[in-house]
Amino acid sequence: MTDNEKDRVIETLTKRLSALEADVSRLKAVSADVPEDVVTAISAAVAAYLGDDGKVQAIRFAPSENWTRQGRRTLQNHSIR
Repeated sequence: MTDNEKDRVIETLTKRLSALEADVSRLKAVSADVPEDVVTAISAAVAAYLGDDGKVQAIRFAPSENWTRQGRRTLQNHSIR
């Protein structure tokens, strides 16, 4: 590999790294209110369900507590169906 080829490879990798760092910074800013352990748990659930083919692109908390409460009520409903 010549020096010019090495320089082009280094330049390409530097551009890719800069783009990835910008994406990570943007994602951190968007999901700053989500704790890291929650992100880890969601990522593990997605990987287990999709066989490691899925990607978690964005996570945010539900905008209303009513949705959360209703979901809990549905899951914890002990009546005979």
